[in-house]
Amino acid sequence: MSKFSEKCKELLTENGYNVYRLSQAASLERTTLQRMVTGKRLPGPEFVEHFCQALRISLPEKKEIMELYKMEAIGETAYRNQTTILHLFEKLSALEKNEGFNKRSIVDYGEMKLISPISNDKYETELLLQYVLRKTMQEQESPELYTNLPGTDTLLPHYLNLMIPQYGKAILIKHLIHFQTNASYAYENLETLHQIIPLCFSAGINYIPFYYYSKLSRNDRPNLLYPFYIITEKYVLQLASDLSKGILHSDPAILQEYTKEFQNCLEHSSPLLQQSKDLDEALQLYMTSFDTIQDSTSLAATPCDSDFMDNEYFFDRVKEHSPEYAPLTKAYGAFLNVLKHVNRKDFFTISGFQKYCESGISSGTSSIVMPQFSPEERITSLKYFLEHFSNEKDHMLNSTFSYPDSLYIELRNNHSLFLINLADKANISFISSFRKVVSAMHFLNFSNYWPIRNT
Repeated sequence: MSKFSEKCKELLTENGYNVYRLSQAASLERTTLQRMVTGKRLPGPEFVEHFCQALRISLPEKKEIMELYKMEAIGETAYRNQTTILHLFEKLSALEKNEGFNKRSIVDYGEMKLISPISNDKYETELLLQYVLRKTMQEQESPELYTNLPGTDTLLPHYLNLMIPQYGKAILIKHLIHFQTNASYAYENLETLHQIIPLCFSAGINYIPFYYYSKLSRNDRPNLLYPFYIITEKYVLQLASDLSKGILHSDPAILQEYTKEFQNCLEHSSPLLQQSKDLDEALQLYMTSFDTIQDSTSLAATPCDSDFMDNEYFFDRVKEHSPEYAPLTKAYGAFLNVLKHVNRKDFFTISGFQKYCESGISSGTSSIVMPQFSPEERITSLKYFLEHFSNEKDHMLNSTFSYPDSLYIELRNNHSLFLINLADKANISFISSFRKVVSAMHFLNFSNYWPIRNT
């Protein structure tokens, strides 16, 4: 029996029913109910909803049942991957609304004094980490930090969130992370992205992640002796594999050697994030291998600009409001012409669509090169969208789907994944071409279970 069927059977018994009595009382098909509670066959979602209503179970219990149902329907691994991606979108959406790190600080720790350079438990290790970070933020005009902490660990993001608002300084962080090459460990790669992508797109830090591929798994870590480290201008903090112990060094010779070896490691890794300094450079990054695109799956807050207006209207507005980008229209026009022949599947959110209708602000390229659309322009663009609407191509996600306005995701040919943060003209960040990092098929498969609203 599965976890889902066991839970159904448990609720049935707890509420004083058996299969026969509930089927009679709630007009539930008895054979379907029997197969569901014995784990022989999975019913449709409507049947499960009816089952929950018939038992009058609490909302938390219903939520648990529906989660177990989905897990049974798509598989536990796929469900965990899907949940991690959803949490990432929620985190980015919350980060966008809060405008970076929380600026409120209610505690001033003052001057911290080092009592011992060696920690023997997690509490003491966190105190050492706090000491290093606070000293660095207090004493350095332009603080820098190098580390290879596990990408799945929440410790560093947590303390950055606490300290950056307190000291009001930008910190440069170079983070060396590893991704699993084995597809069966894709969830660990997703966990890493869940932690680091919000850092990539945060205004509070200059976060530069580098990655390499490795077969090293979590199960191997206990066999490694102090494998993790944090390097600053004055300190090196060595950390045990479970981050429960630490050794702090301040010897200049040790600092110099660690810094040199860290730079050597970066030379054998690849940058995960590509930051463009202007729209021209961003366009070049985006149009990489565009002539080979056959299939495209995208996710944004609003429909693509090309679905709101034809090329000529778009370029006329660019020339009117951002004439400095007029020379780019020829190259972008070539890309849009290729896009007409691509097999597209585009997802957008109902909240983003409503925001466009109310305020005239799109989430696409137009949002950073044009002013907001006037009411008349919105009506014209919406008519154009409806005239060219396709049930096969266009999919609107319902209000339960939380998604940031500035993020655009595009999957090309089922293997190249682009995550693009459209902050402004001079701040467009790309995380692209994952391939082995996270199987792009996880994104594609996940899109089949997004909460689509009937349009």
